Amino acid sequence: MSFKSCLFAGAASTCLLSALALPTLAAPLVPGSGNEAVIEPAVQHPDETPCVVPLVTKATFGANAVPFTFTPPAACPGPWAKVILGMSISLNTGVQYDRSGQLFLGGVPIWFGTTAEPRATLAPYWSFTKDVTDYTALYASSQTGFLQIANYQSSVYTSTITASATLSFYPATKSAPAPVTADVVVPFSAAGGLTTLNNGTDQLAATLTLPKNILRATLDLYLQGQSADEFWYFCVPNAYTGPLESCGSTAFREGEVSVDGTPAGVAPIYPWIFTGGIDPYLWQPIPGVQTFDFTAFHVDLSPFAGVLSNGSPHTIATSVYNADSYFSATGALRLFLDHGASTVTGSVTRNTLGAPAPSVVANITSTSAGSTGTIDTSSRRNFTISGTVTGSAGKMVNTVTQSVQFANNQRFDVTSARDLQIVAQTTDIAITTSSSVGGNTTQYAETLHYPLNITYNFFTAPSGNSSQYTAVNQQFLSNDVSEVNGAPTSQSSLTDAILASDTLFFNSSFSITGHNNQGEAATYLQSGTGLRCVKTSLVATYNVLSSVKTGC
Repeated sequence: MSFKSCLFAGAASTCLLSALALPTLAAPLVPGSGNEAVIEPAVQHPDETPCVVPLVTKATFGANAVPFTFTPPAACPGPWAKVILGMSISLNTGVQYDRSGQLFLGGVPIWFGTTAEPRATLAPYWSFTKDVTDYTALYASSQTGFLQIANYQSSVYTSTITASATLSFYPATKSAPAPVTADVVVPFSAAGGLTTLNNGTDQLAATLTLPKNILRATLDLYLQGQSADEFWYFCVPNAYTGPLESCGSTAFREGEVSVDGTPAGVAPIYPWIFTGGIDPYLWQPIPGVQTFDFTAFHVDLSPFAGVLSNGSPHTIATSVYNADSYFSATGALRLFLDHGASTVTGSVTRNTLGAPAPSVVANITSTSAGSTGTIDTSSRRNFTISGTVTGSAGKMVNTVTQSVQFANNQRFDVTSARDLQIVAQTTDIAITTSSSVGGNTTQYAETLHYPLNITYNFFTAPSGNSSQYTAVNQQFLSNDVSEVNGAPTSQSSLTDAILASDTLFFNSSFSITGHNNQGEAATYLQSGTGLRCVKTSLVATYNVLSSVKTGC
């Protein structure tokens, strides 16, 4: 059995890689440190002094959530130029899996991510900030909320998770005005928490009666693979799961969004890799892209604004195509209202979005000696959805045009002594949204690129000892441009990328005896209108940060 078989065995697996001895070293982003090195920079903010509201302070976590009550800061009544969530998390030394965490306020997820794994002699700690200004409407009144980092302890899994969270409110000024944000933020979650989608027919659905004057609507959606779906990019058709020692339901996963049962949007899924993923040494000390703080995918539902405003209950739902136990789902609906009218009317005038139809081409040869060959999985999506809203400014036309090109190409060589699997996966997304009213058109164009390349090579020697070589290239690339009447008004771009490799060694009892040639190289580059250019490059060798370079 290769270690890849353990990847798909779930949390009950005995293939534990947590208690790995490393020296206790210094702080993050300091050469020589083995602590968590978070490459994503702090959120840029105005120079004004913020009002800081504590949500949770040094709470420790088991299976239950830690509740809190939020009260708007009296000294900073708004409007706000920016609202920033600050998180700090730590673990003591010991053994523990990576854990998922979420922070909800008023039923809305304002953080969703995972944690680091501790080591025998190193207690990891890290902090990060997240721009949550989009949810400004939530902060106008007192709200209840909770922070949960589900952490299960036993005589084996001994490490405790401690976390703190704050919200910082930066007052708007002439030089830093308040941005336009949604008038209403509606939870898209089951009882204010996560929903489990075990298969392709399971749904997270919310039946809502919404304001009658919606001009635009955006669904912020999180879809996170867990258990057998944690490594969905390794998966193959069900007929090949045994010979290829892999998970099933093919390597294609995609979020489907509907309004009253009508296809309304597509949410491609980012291939996040947790700190225990594939080989925990890969991600020490630099975690994978967005591992600690997921980015929601924004599904523009503005073409449905007129329909959602008709005063009747409407059901917004999402599912994951090919889910195979399971995906965690949650999100929020942001509504932009007509301030000059209490009601609007409208309809969907064009909708070319249909069901997904992925292609799977398998060329696998199986003999008594093993299985070799390739499996290529692809999907191509191109659609346009358009709708009208007639309100105080006249008739508005909202249009979303989106293309998604997905490809997962895998090569296999699986025998009793070897398990080689090479994955080359790309997801390319292009979205253009436009709103036209009174002769003026506002347009937003966004491109996203999710490359993932993995080489996994497990070899068992005649002695029974074995080795596992893994190399991962994971990236998140984005570029967006906003225009008014064809003239650009803002632009931004982001590159978040990491290369990681390591070789693990096992004895005949499948216990880890060591590792060799671990290395990581990560790059983060952000620039755009109103932003200071930020570039950071990190290098780690043998699980110690060896180089930190900053500056554009």
